[in-house]
Amino acid sequence: MQTHLNRLSTAGLIILAILAFDNAYGQSVLANSKGYPSKPVRIIHVTPAGGILDVAARQLADKLTPALGQPVLVDPRPGAGGLIAMEATAKSAPDGHTVVLCSFVQLTVNPSLYERLPYDPVKDFAPVIVLFSGPSVLLAHPSFPADSVPELIRLAKAQPGKIMYGSSGNGLPPHIFTEQFKSIAGIDLVHVPYKGPMASVAALLAGEVSVIVEASDTVIPHIKSGRLKALAVNGETRIASLPNVQTFNEVGVPGIGVSWVGIVAPAGTSRAIVDRLNREFSRALDSSDIKAYYDNAGRTIVANSPEAFAALIRDEIPKWRQVIRKAGIKTE
Repeated sequence: MQTHLNRLSTAGLIILAILAFDNAYGQSVLANSKGYPSKPVRIIHVTPAGGILDVAARQLADKLTPALGQPVLVDPRPGAGGLIAMEATAKSAPDGHTVVLCSFVQLTVNPSLYERLPYDPVKDFAPVIVLFSGPSVLLAHPSFPADSVPELIRLAKAQPGKIMYGSSGNGLPPHIFTEQFKSIAGIDLVHVPYKGPMASVAALLAGEVSVIVEASDTVIPHIKSGRLKALAVNGETRIASLPNVQTFNEVGVPGIGVSWVGIVAPAGTSRAIVDRLNREFSRALDSSDIKAYYDNAGRTIVANSPEAFAALIRDEIPKWRQVIRKAGIKTE
């Protein structure tokens, strides 16, 4: 009987200890988020002012300013493949007043492109939310004798090393996606890097190269005008602005990656603040004007949880490492 009481007493003490811990943890989380934000919030991003991510950051900042009750400022930090912006964020105070808007390149590709990074994509950041995915389009010049992906593959296998493709630069998404396509399809295309998407699109329009892969929002006007022809889009589904263009999965080339853009905060940012930011960004993405803008640009809103975002980063790092090493991709 005494032993039973002792066991009961021990179990009771354990329960009381757990309840005390939970209460202390809850009070700590509330204390960490109390009064947040207490000053302007900065959204650093990795592209120049006026670029695609700059526009996205400013659209979101306009929504978040009234929601947070503090000015939300946009801080472009372009250069070095996003390393400057990512390092600045990683070294910022983990108080929720600085976040970075970045793409999958900075978090899952750069670890395999650079021997040394000034940040660790897993250890130095607290994932907040993936904002959207941005499908890319495989395009050809109208005079190119292939009108579909299967025709392109047959032509490339008949003429290995003869068909040239352009990209916006070494190690950038169009280069990586095309090398992944080459690997999956088992074909040999010759890479011609240009300085930026406008230059690579201009090269395709001029017939300097036969095909390119480029972000949908960059090339949709050229497709609709008939100046370029679209062969396929990456992503799980067709995009609303190009409903007649098949996905790579539909044409028998599964597994092509897709670009995505997200928000991360410095590691150590409290869970309460991360959750608050996740909610506010989700609400901003749900606004009718942003949804309409993204639909026209071919983007798909994701708005996932911090846990799902963290899992995505962990899963994609080894995937892109394999593509980069097999293709021998190096930064310029």
